[in-house]
Amino acid sequence: MENPFIKVVETINKENTGSASYRFGVVSSVDPLKVDVNSTTQDENDLLKNSNITSFEIGERLLLIPIDKEQRYIILCKVVEI
Repeated sequence: MENPFIKVVETINKENTGSASYRFGVVSSVDPLKVDVNSTTQDENDLLKNSNITSFEIGERLLLIPIDKEQRYIILCKVVEI
């Protein structure tokens, strides 16, 4: 079975024109959702998410893909320690 994240990253890399490909963020609020990323706080109006993510917790680390000249972000997945 093909990993859907690989396809997303490949598509974004094709369209990327030199800006950062990925960013890390931290959940700073759950309701309403706010994520600290790249020295800014993004609220739920500036975020899209992977439909497999059903909930967030304060302090969780996220892998994000910037879009719209880093004015919006797609939450790709949660990042955890192994």
